[in-house]
Amino acid sequence: MLLHAVPSKHRPNVLKQASQIRQCLIQAREYKEAAAATSLATKPLLLYYSLMSLALAQILFKGGGNDSLDAARGEHSHHGLVFRTPQVPKDAYQLATTASRLIAEPMTTGGKRRGTFELWHRTAREDPVVGLLTRPSGDGTTTAPAHVFFVGRDERMGEIPEQGISLLDCFAGTPGMLEWLAGQDVNSDVVRAMFNGRVLQDGGLEQQLVVHPHRADRIQQFSDDIKIRASDVDRVNITELASAFVLRVQDKSDDRVHMSLPPCAMWTTDEIRFLPSKTSINEFGYIYIGLYILGNYARYFPDRWMVDVESGSPLAMAAEEFVAMAEWRMALLTLSDLSQNYLVRQI
Repeated sequence: MLLHAVPSKHRPNVLKQASQIRQCLIQAREYKEAAAATSLATKPLLLYYSLMSLALAQILFKGGGNDSLDAARGEHSHHGLVFRTPQVPKDAYQLATTASRLIAEPMTTGGKRRGTFELWHRTAREDPVVGLLTRPSGDGTTTAPAHVFFVGRDERMGEIPEQGISLLDCFAGTPGMLEWLAGQDVNSDVVRAMFNGRVLQDGGLEQQLVVHPHRADRIQQFSDDIKIRASDVDRVNITELASAFVLRVQDKSDDRVHMSLPPCAMWTTDEIRFLPSKTSINEFGYIYIGLYILGNYARYFPDRWMVDVESGSPLAMAAEEFVAMAEWRMALLTLSDLSQNYLVRQI
């Protein structure tokens, strides 16, 4: 009621929506527990239903009365995604080839996007940029390990493309797949970085973004996505490194530099993982679509999926890594939304 500034006369309706959140969380937990008792043959499908229950809880918490389960069953009684029949050659074995042919498209009827994914996506927002903040304290300094430096706009990130998003896109755009893909010689579009700030004696703020090495083309693309107001250029310093760079910004106490960073996810208190360029979904969204694709492939194409599982194909190994990561990240991200506190692993 406080979140949505609802008058007390509507308390029964809010109580009903709160009860539905509880019911969705119970189902999410039970689907997750059921998935833990299965093999890769069915785990992606059960985890997808667990995630979908978490998505419903997010919708109910952040949305209004028109987003209740009762209302959603009218206009949005659909997953909101459509699994395209996979066009994978029988002799295809490389991960990039198979995963790029498994695609989920947005569900559209009457020129409008509908379904649970659409409802979730309307309320999805960019995650904040968090980093270390050092302040003067007496004769020394104090450091806050998780200070919020930037918060995204309270607006939709944009619609996913009509042609859909592939499983390879989900692997390449999910922060938790970064190291695993590197070991398979598959490119990830996630850029690792660190962000920190230092409060100066005059009240100003010195901020520093340290971008870790990546492919030269991706680093160039990432730097192009950083927007800075023209009048602030003289307060920005960039040090170029081999396939990396360091960006330093000098804020005045009464005049902050206007800067826009690409969407990101905080991996730990000292590591940011920036998402693919021009993305229209956040980390939870990549996990959402990835599990939808894997769940549908396992359910509707068991003759192909079980061959992958039993042979330990590159697709099956990637899927195993993806669901193991999704199992805890999707719950942590949902808890961040429902608690209205962004939760980050401290190291």
